[in-house]
Order: sequence, then structure tokens, then C-alpha cells
Amino acid sequence: MNNYTVLGLMSGTSMDGLDCCLSEVYIDQKYNFNYKIIDFKTFNYSQKTKNIIKSALSNNNNKIKQANQYLGELFFKKTKEFIKNRKIDLIGSHGQTIFHKDKIKSIQIGDPKLLKQYFKIPIIYNFREKDIINGGNGAPLVPFLDWLLFRKEKTNTILINIGGISNISFIKKNISKNNVIGFDVGPGMCLIDQFCNNTWGENLDYNGKFSNKGKINTTLLNELMEHYMIKKKPPKSMSREDFNINFLSKILKNKNILDYDIIRTLVSFTAEAIVYNINKYIKFNDKTNLVISGGGLHHHLLINEVKEKIKLTEIKLFQKKGIHPDCKEAFLICVMTVANYINIPSNMKKVTGSKKDVILGEKYDH
Repeated sequence: MNNYTVLGLMSGTSMDGLDCCLSEVYIDQKYNFNYKIIDFKTFNYSQKTKNIIKSALSNNNNKIKQANQYLGELFFKKTKEFIKNRKIDLIGSHGQTIFHKDKIKSIQIGDPKLLKQYFKIPIIYNFREKDIINGGNGAPLVPFLDWLLFRKEKTNTILINIGGISNISFIKKNISKNNVIGFDVGPGMCLIDQFCNNTWGENLDYNGKFSNKGKINTTLLNELMEHYMIKKKPPKSMSREDFNINFLSKILKNKNILDYDIIRTLVSFTAEAIVYNINKYIKFNDKTNLVISGGGLHHHLLINEVKEKIKLTEIKLFQKKGIHPDCKEAFLICVMTVANYINIPSNMKKVTGSKKDVILGEKYDH
């Protein structure tokens, strides 16, 4: 078995930028795993790019086609800039999710054609479809990496990943691949960001800039927590369709609540959804490790609320493992790309509800 130098490209549900991770990955048929992160960078999207992605959410085929081509060109341009003249063996491109519905369909855009033509190496993409074909949700994908990284820890580990959507993994000591618990729990930053953008014209609630000025409205919080996906039993995965500005507008109708109080309550909603699902579906004790990653990690008000409610101390295990928390999802794509290339399954049956182990992703051959 070889070590592969692989590039992972990830454009997350928060639609704020392209994460590029260059790493060296070793994995074998028995899931022995070794790695080294070589380089990582996020290219932030311009407002134009964000608007083009948003236009593709409308389900209009022409708009999807245009966005697919536009992102394909952008991914290629940024990849060239990032790689410079370094030698790589494989590229994995997750693309930008524009639609996701459990067990039915998941659409990612960002045409890999230019990457294939220029680099002339295997390009792996479309990581969710085969799991869905086999009765799974196609998401979340991240518990595979969590399992590889944390199964050999001395104590059990809860991992919270707060991107556009929040998901959790529970990795017990020495647990087998098909017994891992992991699922989406509710909104991450998506509702906070959308409300921020609609109300103040800013892309995010940086450092709690707006939410720090508000108070939690418990009536609104209770109503938000009634969302059927929050209380649904796992396996479950979610998308921006579940938690968008239309969903929020319906709840806010005929309510007279200050904007600062609304955004403060949305922060609390994200925290509450995470804590509710951990308390309901995971058996943990005070020795359990807590590891947090994703863009939400930088929102201190949110993170403090999660830690207060769950009463576990966060441990910086990612940094100890040489992985920056912001790099995690792009690194996941590196690992899944190698798994595809050497033909080993990377879906997690208990996580997605898939009927069988599946080699995720496909080689781009157009």
C-alpha cells in the first residue's frame, strides 16, 4: 500500500469559501491509517460567487448548469493557485451542495472537467450518491474520519462539527466501523448567517457582534425547537432547505421581537439543538472527551453556551493530531478520495442507514 499525496476540495453548506487541503494519506484494507497535513487554505467567496450559488438553490436547471460550470472554473483556478508546482497523485472534489433530501437525492455542483484536463490524474467526486442508492441518507460523511482518528483514544469521544449544519459523532474506544453513532442535529451557522445578511447586510455575526446585544426569547426558542428534524430519531441528515429564511419568517410572522433578540435566540437554538440530541441519543460521562470543529468554533457565545449546557470540557484533540479544526472537512475529502482509489468502503451504515458497505465517490471520466 502506498502513501498518496492528495488534494481535498470542500465547499460547505455555509457557502462562504473553498477549503483546500493538501495531505499525505496512508490507509489500507484493514483501515490502518496514517497521514500528514502538508498545507491548508480557505479561499473566501466573493459576493458574486455567493449570489451564483444561491441562484442554483432555486431548482432552475439553467441556473444549476451555469453555477456548475462557474464553480468548476473557480475550483480549477484556486486549485492551480494553491498547488503551485507541487506534485499530487489524486484530487477529491466534494463540490457545493445545492440540494439534499434524506434517502432521495443529493446534488453537488462544481464541474471537475478542467481539473481532469489540466492535472491528468484521477479526480474523485460525487461522494454521496452511492450511499443513497443503497438506502442511506448520503450524510453526514464526517463520522468516517472521526472514527479513523479517535477510535484508539483511551476514552470515548463526542465530536461536534458546526458548519452550515451541525452534526455529531460518538466514537467509543475501539468501536467497530459499523457501530459508530453520528448524525446531523440541527442548524449550525446557516440560520444565524442568513438572518444577519437579511437584517444588517453582513455575511456573519462575527464574534457575536449582533447577538451579544440581544436577549434570548424563550417563546421563540421553544417554537424553533419544535422543528420535526430536531426531535427525529437518527439516522438523520439535514440541509439548508430545512433551516432557511422562509422557515424563520413563518415563525416570526405576527411576532414583534427585536432583531438583536432574534439573532441571540438563533444562537441559542443552534446550541440547544446540539445539546438536546447529545443528551437524548448519547450515553456519556464526565470522562468523555469533547471535541469541537467547524466555522461555528469561532463564535464564542455559541461555543460557551454548548459547553455550559453539556458540562464537558472541550479538549483540543485536533491540534494534537496536527489538524487545524477549520481544515477537517477538506481533509475528510482527502481521506475518502484515497479510500475510493484503493476500493475500500467509507460509508458508515449506522450513521446513514445504508443497507450495505459502499465505496463512496466515483472517478471523473468525461
